[in-house]
Amino acid sequence: MTRLDHHRQARRLPGNRSALLLWAALVAPLLLLPAHADEAPKLQIQGGTSEQRQNIRAFVPMTRYVCELPAFRERNILRTTNDRVHQALRALGHYQPEVGVEIVRTETCWNLDVTVDPGPVARIAEVDVQVTGEGADDPALVAVISDPGIAVGDPLRHDVYDGLRTRLVRVATDRGYFEAELTKSQLLVDPGANEARITLHMDSGRRFRFGAVTLEQDILREDFVARLIPFERGDPYTSGQLIRLQRNLRDSGYFQAVRVRPRIDEVVDGEIPILAEIEPRKRTAYEARLGYSTDMGPRLGLGIDRRYANRRGHRYNTELELSDKRSGIGFNYDIPLADPLSDTLSLFTSYRTEDTGTSQSDRFQIGASRVQRHPSGWTTTQGLRYEYEDFTVGEVSDISRLLIPSYRITRTESDDLLYPRNGYRLDLLGQGAAEELGSSFTFVQTRANAKFITGLGTGRLILRGEAGLTGNASVEELPSSLRFFAGGDISVRGFGFQQLGPLDDEGNVIGGRHLLVGSVEYDHPIGQGNWGAAVFLDAGNAFNDFDDYDLKGSGGVGIRWRSPVGPIRLDLAHAPDSKDSFRIHFTMGPDL
Repeated sequence: MTRLDHHRQARRLPGNRSALLLWAALVAPLLLLPAHADEAPKLQIQGGTSEQRQNIRAFVPMTRYVCELPAFRERNILRTTNDRVHQALRALGHYQPEVGVEIVRTETCWNLDVTVDPGPVARIAEVDVQVTGEGADDPALVAVISDPGIAVGDPLRHDVYDGLRTRLVRVATDRGYFEAELTKSQLLVDPGANEARITLHMDSGRRFRFGAVTLEQDILREDFVARLIPFERGDPYTSGQLIRLQRNLRDSGYFQAVRVRPRIDEVVDGEIPILAEIEPRKRTAYEARLGYSTDMGPRLGLGIDRRYANRRGHRYNTELELSDKRSGIGFNYDIPLADPLSDTLSLFTSYRTEDTGTSQSDRFQIGASRVQRHPSGWTTTQGLRYEYEDFTVGEVSDISRLLIPSYRITRTESDDLLYPRNGYRLDLLGQGAAEELGSSFTFVQTRANAKFITGLGTGRLILRGEAGLTGNASVEELPSSLRFFAGGDISVRGFGFQQLGPLDDEGNVIGGRHLLVGSVEYDHPIGQGNWGAAVFLDAGNAFNDFDDYDLKGSGGVGIRWRSPVGPIRLDLAHAPDSKDSFRIHFTMGPDL
């Protein structure tokens, strides 16, 4: 009956015969697999330190083995494993170990059981490192000889010996000794005495020199680009100078791709030609920016950057800024000086109109400045500008014409451009004008801004300070751009933008001659994401005389988001002396 039903079913489904055969072909091999196919032989080690066991595992890879092990292969595996365990221990300085290796079979597979007694470690009895040839007196090679990183009495480590040998060869190559060779490279070990002697002798040969530099570019004059080359033809070769050349070309702002390489196969009279393959950046870049802050409201910025205006490396940019309270346009023309990377003459002009509710002004300026970046990390700016400002503060309107020399020094250090955990920014400015030189009045002014960030626990402590002092002028003479105000997103939160300062008889904030503002903030990450929370205290004010300094304070909490375009901050601040019970502050941009 069963057989009859089977035949009837087979005749009823003739169209599925191919599908059944394919299914059987796929499933049959799976049915033939052993029940423990996921098993594999294991290496089990007893004795020794964790480092020794780890090194043994590196020398005895088990991935080559499967559970099926014929008896005739056991002897070979035991012998090979014993040799490799000895190699692993010798690499760590143990030349007299006691090693036991055994194959232990289980019901479904097998394991390698290794017992180890590493024995005493061999110690360094002698270190002989010598360099002959032109490099014998080279400071970099002498430094390797003087401090090889291996001393008599140290335990022997093959990796440390290999590192010394590699270091000696690398330093010679970096210094231009391309014909250097190790005439003697020995590690002699006396297992009976547990002593090792290291011998490294190098003949440096001659030192090669820099040859001609070929820069494959056609956008700048050769004599200008030559100022980016940090060495002269004939100077001794160093890889550091080659790296510096590549960095100079990349940091110049003219090129988007740079590849520098020595052409060792074209050496002539000991000089190595250098080839720099360069891809220029697009000549003109256009930029549009959108932003928002509670001080300025929504902002729109448009910019045009001409990265190379001519073959002498000049460049210029123009920017347009539009917002509810401040709008303006500016033009800047940069002329590289002797060192294009660190010395620039900037010619500029701008027009700005501003209405903050506290003051209103229209200001035009034109001037020049020299910007120098120093090896110490400081940047100095020496400037001279002429300013014309038509302003209204409180109930008073006036016009000022000032010729202002200035000197500025700045420095910024951080471990991250957008979200530093440790860093600082310093900005110091001194400026003034003299009535005898055609200005409307005489004044001297200094301004200082500082911000310091340091890690504290899993969060960050942020300290901020701002100060300003004005001499030789009354506040009534100063245009609004030279007066000091406090209050706002980056000043004393809890108060509106420029809503703190001395008042006139009508109760209008008219600003002051001096300023002192400080802030303490702590922000802490929330979970593992990009969100954080902050608490802060702000204090400060603008004033005319130190006897009249009226300190205003505020505090609050905030939310932080590390967005792809930079940190975004939302703060809720309360100031006891503010007309607002609470005030919201919204800002975005880098911390430093």
